[in-house]
Amino acid sequence: MQEVLFGKIVDLKEAGKDAKDVKWQTKGMKKQIEKAGIRKKGLFLPLDGEDVTRENVDLVKEFMPEIRLSGLELRSERKSKAWGGSYFRVIDEMNNPAHKCIQHVYVWTKQRFFISFWVTVLPLFILGIIGTLIYSYLSYQSAVISIILIGALFFMLGAVQLLKAFRGISKGAFYFSNQHLFVVFGLVMWTLLIEMFMTKPTNEVIKGADTWHPEIIGSDIIEEFVTKEYPLRFSFVAAIFIMAGVIALYFWVREPPSFTHATHAMDWAPFFVYIHKKGSEWEIEKVKYDSFHYYAGTQTLADLKKIKAVSKDGKHPRFSIPNFWHSFEPRISRAPWLTVIFGLFLFFVALVLALLSFKQGEGAINATTIRFVIVPLLLFLGAYLAFSKWPTNLVDKNIDTSDSIYHITDSKLNIFWNLKGEEPSFKVRSKFQDPFMEDEHFSSFRDDLEQIMLYSVLPKIRELEQLSQESFFKKL
Repeated sequence: MQEVLFGKIVDLKEAGKDAKDVKWQTKGMKKQIEKAGIRKKGLFLPLDGEDVTRENVDLVKEFMPEIRLSGLELRSERKSKAWGGSYFRVIDEMNNPAHKCIQHVYVWTKQRFFISFWVTVLPLFILGIIGTLIYSYLSYQSAVISIILIGALFFMLGAVQLLKAFRGISKGAFYFSNQHLFVVFGLVMWTLLIEMFMTKPTNEVIKGADTWHPEIIGSDIIEEFVTKEYPLRFSFVAAIFIMAGVIALYFWVREPPSFTHATHAMDWAPFFVYIHKKGSEWEIEKVKYDSFHYYAGTQTLADLKKIKAVSKDGKHPRFSIPNFWHSFEPRISRAPWLTVIFGLFLFFVALVLALLSFKQGEGAINATTIRFVIVPLLLFLGAYLAFSKWPTNLVDKNIDTSDSIYHITDSKLNIFWNLKGEEPSFKVRSKFQDPFMEDEHFSSFRDDLEQIMLYSVLPKIRELEQLSQESFFKKL
């Protein structure tokens, strides 16, 4: 079986051979390609532009996007087997070589579960342990105030990130971040109040609590931390938090497919840089990028300069990936030094408070509150502020762009589009082949049914036109 690809005759039987011969950037990518396999019936589309990658590798370097990952979770993902590499090619607009599109595709061999260890296991454990300590050591009034304040802390951390994300909806720049889930954790913490109102008819937590909140560990076990007057007691809601944390930890360690893959085995993040020649110099015209699950966001050079999402020379778009959907946000993520310093300061304050609480005496209720409620919260908040947004470069800007391992060659594209299964296969087809189509038809990188049908028949039409021309000249 043969098809026309880029004006060439390509034998689909060679697809399997291509997969073995092509050199991939990571072992994870090679393994995932082999695992998915190649379709028996291939899909190829015509190129409405000329591939000029090899002749323009210097332009790729000159206009290379600066993209950073936000957070330690994405940093670990980048260093794991989930990273498949970054690939690019350069396309000339048909009959207009003064207009080019540099197409970057960032590939993950699997989209990991969008909720990470940092925002599931750790917060649940902290909330559960703090909830138990609140029931054990604080008076009714103090416990209610503590629960409200702790829930508000988590809620505000998530709400700030969520409001920032919703501001971009009108501009097509909404993004999902795992930090939005702190809103949920704040609400979860407040559910402790329901148990308190139902099981604590008296004014003191420790009075009348034997039935609903039995003693867990007596003072004879951990005398250094608790007293006979205030033993550690069981909390039903807090126990659920801790159990949820245990379950999340189990799945996180085991990494079954349903948890390591959010929705699919491969994830493709397209980023297009359009450049045009102005006099003798090239400059950015605009960029198109995946702003949320293949929704195409657009920023002109003027837009990028206005929001400071481009380098000073106006040649390097600066974007961040703040979430596990691998979509882009038009800003560069920097190490938040003031935030980091403040987070480390909270760490230091927590340690000082812990030391001071031991000097107050074991029977002091304030010492117990500081030791088991305030100190853990300060440690968590300090860790969140100091490390949660630490940035990592997605691609080394010093890569050798002339090395074909980074190029989207015909063979690679043949494999990308013909991987078995709907999810592993590269979604961006018509937009990838014709990046210069009108903007009003380019709100999404995904193809609609009309585009798929059109681009499926064009190769046949061109083949018939070619045969017709050859027949005509033979008759002459």
